[in-house]
Amino acid sequence: MPFRRSTAATAGRSAETPIRAERFRADLQARSIGLAGLEEVENFRAIHLDRGEATLRLADASPLPLVGPVMGWFPWREGMRLELAAGAQGCHLALGRATLNRILARSPETAELRFMADRRLLLRLSGEGATAAATVSSCFAGILAETLQPGPLSASVVESFLRVLLIQLRRGQGQGSVAGPAAGGGKALASRFTALVEAHVRERWSVARYAAELGVSRDRLNDVCLRTHGRPPGRMIRERLLLEAKAYLEQSSLAIEQIAGVLGFSGAPQLSRFFSQMEGLAPGRYRSRQREAARPETEADGSLYSWP
Repeated sequence: MPFRRSTAATAGRSAETPIRAERFRADLQARSIGLAGLEEVENFRAIHLDRGEATLRLADASPLPLVGPVMGWFPWREGMRLELAAGAQGCHLALGRATLNRILARSPETAELRFMADRRLLLRLSGEGATAAATVSSCFAGILAETLQPGPLSASVVESFLRVLLIQLRRGQGQGSVAGPAAGGGKALASRFTALVEAHVRERWSVARYAAELGVSRDRLNDVCLRTHGRPPGRMIRERLLLEAKAYLEQSSLAIEQIAGVLGFSGAPQLSRFFSQMEGLAPGRYRSRQREAARPETEADGSLYSWP
């Protein structure tokens, strides 16, 4: 079945929303799903495996087995394929970077979603994740319905459903459902660390506090981060805090003093000192440059930060 495209446009935007939606079912024999139907080079795929088994084939890592019910979010790269075992069924969505940007740019409160969107994520819809199953199923069904029979403001409806799916994925990180390149050992600990940083970056936890929450020594956490991400945990925490500060400077009208308070700094001078050390210029100057660069553009340039 070919992807269905949402052709409705939101007010003030004439271009159609580049989202594809399709149900899949492998009855008596296995089948494979690749990248199809999107003009944009950079794509993302949301997969709801309602039942059965599937394998995500990755170009740069070991295959990732999936067992339904589960939802997956994947930055889709060349050579990636989803292989469905006989009896597997569900649906999948494909969207481009520009669509993802619109979904994530609604308010500074959704900034943390942008930092997870470039990572492979799984949300298991059984056990602890069973409470999210109905919401996930409804969102996929709603998107399929809007793309099959688009109506007024269908693009806005579809993007709202997608935002809810991303929020469900974010909540699922607290259940240990982050799917990094591989599970187990140091990589699993590194994924748990980055999930904790996502949740507590504004609280300005120390490395020792993160290590204690993870039940490991500070030296162990330092070693794992160096081997997995190539930099120590303290540096990763500062980089993540910098991305949060950038998001507020770019997307909100809050004063520097207010942003400092939101991010756990004692005042604007402390934020300015931190930002200048990390970025090489003061936050006010950074905000001015971003606004000057964006002035001639009709939409955001499509870039998203990737962390870690």
